[in-house]
Amino acid sequence: MRRSVVQRDPTTSGGPRDRVVPTRFVSTFETLLLERLPDVGPATVRRLIDRFGTAERALVCPERDFAAVAGLRAARARRSLELRAAVADTLAQVAARGIGVMTWDDDAYPARLLHLADPPPTLFLAGRVELAAQRPVVTIIGARRSTERARMVAERLGAALSRRGVAVASGLALGVDGAAHAGALRAGGGTIAVLGAGVDVPYPRAHRRLHEQIAAVGLLVSEFVPGTRAAPHHFPRRNRLLAALSEITVVVEAGVKSGSLITVDHALDLGREVWVVPGPIDAAVSKGSNRLLVDGARPLVSIDDFVRHVLEAFPVRGGSDGVGAASPGSPRRASRVGGDPRQGSLFEGRSDRRESWLERAVLAALGDGPVLADELAARFDVPAATILALLTTLELHGEVERLAGMRYRRAA
Repeated sequence: MRRSVVQRDPTTSGGPRDRVVPTRFVSTFETLLLERLPDVGPATVRRLIDRFGTAERALVCPERDFAAVAGLRAARARRSLELRAAVADTLAQVAARGIGVMTWDDDAYPARLLHLADPPPTLFLAGRVELAAQRPVVTIIGARRSTERARMVAERLGAALSRRGVAVASGLALGVDGAAHAGALRAGGGTIAVLGAGVDVPYPRAHRRLHEQIAAVGLLVSEFVPGTRAAPHHFPRRNRLLAALSEITVVVEAGVKSGSLITVDHALDLGREVWVVPGPIDAAVSKGSNRLLVDGARPLVSIDDFVRHVLEAFPVRGGSDGVGAASPGSPRRASRVGGDPRQGSLFEGRSDRRESWLERAVLAALGDGPVLADELAARFDVPAATILALLTTLELHGEVERLAGMRYRRAA
């Protein structure tokens, strides 16, 4: 039986949210070296630094003292010159490729991740690093094998939040995740993809283009070293970061065994709000999310009302001068490109998804045959990134096909 989803008062103190890492100097090299030791993970790194004060001191303390915290294998491996060379090589490659690295002692490290019992000692980032500090953030998650209805809702919700300066986080998975990212990009705002692979590894392959777009105008985040391939055991770790990064987690659609429910568990541990889009009572893909409603999650039945709640409870702050830093209601070109401001009931038909003049114009242009993305951008006098984000959205919905050489055509 799942736990109750009764919401906690975010203004109260106590509980897991008060667990924080003390402010200490933790160098990137030594921290990565600790993480690469056998039998050592984020929680053990935290215990080592709590015990010895810094990663440097942990690495030079007596073997017996280190082994008491991390085990004898790790205590002996920290002397390995081969391992040290591998860590140095990783950092050199990261620097050469322009990938950002953050550790606990960095001012820009997302403070809310420190509320976890096992916050990642090191984060790797690609894209607009300032989005990690933007507030508020809403995580939108749901089924990979989602219904068209769920993808439409996720996309519209991502666009509505993004349009008002709220950063949208998700896991770049197929289905609901991809639709939420695409909606945020189409509206011209910031989106954060938390990955179960290295930031340089597009996964799933079907989202390669979406991965590229987020790297260009959003933010990719991972605790895994660049080059790391996706693996099943990586995704529960990713899910805890999705829950910790945001003020609110929204489940659009989830079955009884969905990984989204893991994210919900972490959100509840951290005292975060959980909202759920109700689904048909006879649909297997909605049984898990509907059960959350029975357990006390808040029902999300109006995008307008939900966005209003987010902005009232968590006023927009932070960010930069870039695309995702607009204040609520501030005008910007991307808002016009993002579409019609109508955001009523979640259960309107598919035809309402085509919100923007640009989407209609692009689909009409593609009716004459394959067209280069750059040609579309020039024809409609909009940034190439806007066109690519829109084409990605249309591709996710099966309305366009991508061909070789960045050409696109209407789907058959």
